[in-house]
Amino acid sequence: MDALKGYREEIDNIDKEITRLFEERMNVVLKVAEYKKENNLPIFHKGREEVVIEKNINRLKNKDYSLEIRKFYNSLMEVSRELQSRKLNRESSYEDIKELNISKEDILGFQGVNGSYSEEALLKHFGSDNKRLFFEEFEDVFKALKNDKIKYGILPVENSSSGGINEVHDLLIKYGFYIVGEESIKIEEHLLGTEDTTLETIKDVYSHPQGFIQSSEFLKNYSNFKLIPFHNTATSAKLVSELNDTSNAAIAGERASKIYNLKIIKRNISNNKNNCTRFIIIGKELLKEKDANKISIVFSLEDKPGTLYKLLKHFGEYDLNMIRIQSRPTKGERWKYFLYIDFEGNLQNEGEKKALEFIKNSSEYFRLLGWYKKRMEVK
Repeated sequence: MDALKGYREEIDNIDKEITRLFEERMNVVLKVAEYKKENNLPIFHKGREEVVIEKNINRLKNKDYSLEIRKFYNSLMEVSRELQSRKLNRESSYEDIKELNISKEDILGFQGVNGSYSEEALLKHFGSDNKRLFFEEFEDVFKALKNDKIKYGILPVENSSSGGINEVHDLLIKYGFYIVGEESIKIEEHLLGTEDTTLETIKDVYSHPQGFIQSSEFLKNYSNFKLIPFHNTATSAKLVSELNDTSNAAIAGERASKIYNLKIIKRNISNNKNNCTRFIIIGKELLKEKDANKISIVFSLEDKPGTLYKLLKHFGEYDLNMIRIQSRPTKGERWKYFLYIDFEGNLQNEGEKKALEFIKNSSEYFRLLGWYKKRMEVK
């Protein structure tokens, strides 16, 4: 027992010295933070932390402790970044975000044609007073926004059955635009054709690839159908109407069937009868909606074990409800990814600001995509 008491006293003395050195180190960390602030430098320096860790592993006399000292310095680096984030107080910029103000003079854009789900979501969100322009491809909407042909664009970003729409996520990075709102609508896919078309006469079926994915269970029963991907479900309906041939059919919504004078051959062929799609409204400026309660971010990480865990644990620490996470590969770099995260929150709250600041200062790339009102309920 006397030996144990002696070991504990020895540890206490070592801890006292560690605490003194820790305080000394943190004082220097703050000096580094001030220097970075004055010179507009990022807190996170790619590769620097690994150099520090390897240097100290090499200093070990007993290499059996290599794993433990790596963990020790990883934690120490994390604490240092948190201190720098807190002292630099960069989060105040979130309070300067202007409020979204939609005008009836604003021109709106969507992908597809009249009768598309995108137009339906647009009308649900904005009403019918604004001038609307439609475009063939998702990227055409982004280009129109870039060239000031439209004020806002609306695009599908996620389906409850088939998941995220990758192209839209990639375009958000490419063009650097923001999410200023969202809308969700129920999706009921129908098999459409001309008046005399039957299941027996159909050879070619047109739809957006998502339409095929969302109706895959129904389509398994008709292996003779040739599935032809098209720009949009409503565009597919328009084409079938123009072809006016009983060998053609489209998978699209009921509104498209009425606009293009097609009959519903088979109603609601979606795999998920509660299928819905979430749309985002994009703009060139970061603007917040009134009563905003949802935040979207995108960031990339250094390719190191445990990095994602270290960042995501802050959502739990600050009691933040993460709604969605999706990864997309970065362009030109193997095995590196952008992570898109949606979570409930208010950027006027300290917890949300601290979590975002830490992620921003620990990431190679970070963008606040939007702060807007959650609209995921579909009636």
